[in-house]
Amino acid sequence: MRNILFALVVLFSFSCKAQTPVKSLYEDDTDITGAYYKDLYNDFDNFVGTWIYTNGSTSLTITLKKKLQVHRSESNGFNYYMDFIIGEYRYMENGVEKINTLPQLSSALTNPYSYNISGSVIVGPNSQYCLNCGPNDRKILLGFSDPTREIFAFEPEMIFQRADERGVQKLKLKFRTISGSLPKMSGEEPMYTSYTVPFGVYILVKQP
Repeated sequence: MRNILFALVVLFSFSCKAQTPVKSLYEDDTDITGAYYKDLYNDFDNFVGTWIYTNGSTSLTITLKKKLQVHRSESNGFNYYMDFIIGEYRYMENGVEKINTLPQLSSALTNPYSYNISGSVIVGPNSQYCLNCGPNDRKILLGFSDPTREIFAFEPEMIFQRADERGVQKLKLKFRTISGSLPKMSGEEPMYTSYTVPFGVYILVKQP
């Protein structure tokens, strides 16, 4: 009887695995219901941690974490699992804290997009984002939000790449919007035309 039960457990295990095909998050963009789009090459691991940019008394701190096999369900009924990078940040300008969302990282939010930095896009040398990349280089594209400012029609993105120098682990961050702000439907001018964290290029150093 025990042998029969063991065989059923093994059979059920193989059945479950067969119903959840594992696809490469970096290489495979086909939509397969129930698939797990996994960071197969551990590219996300190169970006996990706390990183700090400093320029005098101005600083930007970003902490990034990896979330595994997050279940997603689209409005069209497409269900799948995917690895994500989530993050939060703190920005200080001239010694004054302008914004700090880092405490939100301790919240167990089920929707990865509820964090102020999040995404799952890995790009390599075949991408327009990585035209001068080497054959093994990777960048990640993450979405950004500012809980204190919502700017109509802005589509902010953070592009991260490793930029190690002389044994020091560094990230190069390009922070920008891929669309400009527009007047509201009422015709009013937007209250803000930039986020609390300024757009630009930052070099961040990994913290112990």
